[in-house]
Amino acid sequence: MAEQRRRRVNVVAGDRRRELREAASGIVREEGFGAATVKAITARAGMSAGLLYTYVDSVDDLLAEVFRQCAGAELTAVDDAVHAAPDDARARLVALIETFAARALRGRRLAWALLAEPVGRAVDEERLAYRRGYAALLEEIVRQGIASEVFAPQDPAITAAGLVGAIGEALTGPLSPVSGVEDAPDPESVVVTITALCLRAVGER
Repeated sequence: MAEQRRRRVNVVAGDRRRELREAASGIVREEGFGAATVKAITARAGMSAGLLYTYVDSVDDLLAEVFRQCAGAELTAVDDAVHAAPDDARARLVALIETFAARALRGRRLAWALLAEPVGRAVDEERLAYRRGYAALLEEIVRQGIASEVFAPQDPAITAAGLVGAIGEALTGPLSPVSGVEDAPDPESVVVTITALCLRAVGER
């Protein structure tokens, strides 16, 4: 009997945590991390503010979980596109850039939150892990390109880290919530320009 009661409590706690995560995720997608306050999250989840700490350790931990979930979905989509591309370094690099940039430009608010919005330490640590995931994927592509003599000889790890930074920085302006939709450049031209920049950076032959 006690074991059944404990299991029911755990199920309820898991459900409430999931509801809080979904509420926080919805706010981040629409308005960014800055809008995901305790009051906003619990109101959206239909709970009183005090209940949040019954199911999560802190708002920062909850937002880090939201970041991990959202960023993980983006990385998976990019990884799938890379591995669906023809097995040559140029095609794989182009698939990565086009998928990443196009998805970011379609979901500008979420992409800004994931890439550039100032947040707390817990989210910043997740952001570093997220960047390392892209760097590892890019390093694999650069190594392939060097081996097949499609790209110039270079340090694959440093180039990969530089490409992650270049792609993110190039998207910062177009994604910024400060600029209105009317000020945003044409998404297709942004993707083409970033792709050309990265191909020059790897020394495409």
